[in-house]
Amino acid sequence: MRNPERLWAVSRSLHRMGWPFAARLVKTLNWAIHKCLLPAEAIVGEGVILEHHALGIVMHPQVTIGDGSRIFHHVTLAAECCIGAEHRIVLGRDVTIGAHSIVIARTGHSLHIGDGSVLGAGSVLTHDIPSGQIWAGNPARFLKNNQ
Repeated sequence: MRNPERLWAVSRSLHRMGWPFAARLVKTLNWAIHKCLLPAEAIVGEGVILEHHALGIVMHPQVTIGDGSRIFHHVTLAAECCIGAEHRIVLGRDVTIGAHSIVIARTGHSLHIGDGSVLGAGSVLTHDIPSGQIWAGNPARFLKNNQ
């Protein structure tokens, strides 16, 4: 398997079947090959694309990614919470996150990026993005509606 999405799918499937050690082994293999940390606990929709072989993507287990979303290389999705907590980072459908972006869900809060939204490359996001908007910068701020 050369594709990090496929290895990630295997890891998630093993985790759902109750085989956490095997899931962790596949996650480690994915890291060794593609240099990405993709947790088996994440909830992932159909057709998610990890651009540039997911190089350098680091993701907290408390992440939900909607159908058709795209995440570019060297993106960090970090939640300041424990695995299994009620708080999450939630990406809606068809969300795009540009390269080298950092998304941080602060302690005691979830963070939502709405359907069809875009977070520009190199951004640092700590707040929700409504559906259909383009945000960028450090700190990330609203630029315009995504037509």
